[in-house]
Amino acid sequence: MRFWNGPQLLVIDELGYLPMPSEAAAHLFQVISRRYEHGSIILTTNRGIASWGEIFEDTTVAAAILDRLLHHATVLQIDGDSYRMRGHRARLATLRAALNQGGEISRSQLSNSDDR
Repeated sequence: MRFWNGPQLLVIDELGYLPMPSEAAAHLFQVISRRYEHGSIILTTNRGIASWGEIFEDTTVAAAILDRLLHHATVLQIDGDSYRMRGHRARLATLRAALNQGGEISRSQLSNSDDR
């Protein structure tokens, strides 16, 4: 626990991408509880707060985690495509344009500078 409590800022990226077993959720609760009012946390997720019970498979743990996270939080909601989806759509548009013109498509036409 000292390891997770040590940094001034803890970043938790893509919470909820996969369901979290109850034991892992309990460990995450312990980390957040110990850091509560002692260190900052940046948390990213593509799931709304209402679906956190599904992430943790336990609404009580979800509520306890949210209680601590949201007490002093600033919540930013970003709508729209991710940079990955924007890149994919740009490559797809290039591919379609080349196919519509009957031309060949090189690998460099499909690559995106964001991918490098």
